[in-house]
Amino acid sequence: MLWYAIALSALVVSVSGHGRVIQPPSRASAWRFGFPTAADYDDDGRNCGGFFHQHSVNGGKCGICGDPYDQPQPRHHEIGGIYGAGVIVADYKSGELITATVIITAYHRGYWEFKICPDPYRNDQACFDQYILELEEGGTKYYPKGEGQFTMKYRLPARLTCEHCVLQWRYTAGNNWGVCQNGTQGLGCGNQEQFGACSDITISIPVQNADDKPYPLSDNQRLGYFDVQGELSYDKK
Repeated sequence: MLWYAIALSALVVSVSGHGRVIQPPSRASAWRFGFPTAADYDDDGRNCGGFFHQHSVNGGKCGICGDPYDQPQPRHHEIGGIYGAGVIVADYKSGELITATVIITAYHRGYWEFKICPDPYRNDQACFDQYILELEEGGTKYYPKGEGQFTMKYRLPARLTCEHCVLQWRYTAGNNWGVCQNGTQGLGCGNQEQFGACSDITISIPVQNADDKPYPLSDNQRLGYFDVQGELSYDKK
């Protein structure tokens, strides 16, 4: 029986890795690209504490960056945590079509989405759920077909600016058998393992033409919307 236990533990270790975001590099992976951040050597295994812990202990909840939900705040990959240095890894313009690259190291079916929160100190999922990025081809969910590197194009919100945004990757696997919404049962239905990552980015107002000079965001524009006339949308009556 000892040999069986050893073989089983080896199998579990071999499939524990899952995926990492390398463009823009996440807080867990930024060290791999020369950014001055702490090295997370398990940067492809941020799975909310594991399937059982997420769904049986935390009621399906997960930290915003893939940490266990019940981990003391700030969680390891949140601002102020071990890996949450808040180093900006990419600069974008509002409305820009950006490139995102994900490496899947162990394929478990399912899909992922990218979302944005314009406040790096908000550690609640509701902030991210307001800004779900749309793929260039339409839709928000990307379904990988196996292991490997995947590059996608996403459109940033046209009127969102922030000096420090957090880009969230959330991968919902589809390997488990469960009850579907229509009452039937099938693979990928019901509770699934999830993985997450966060990247620190900047989104600024786009320069209208080659003669325009970039200008700093006003205090009110540092975190929020603007309109084409430069008036803040929440100032309008």
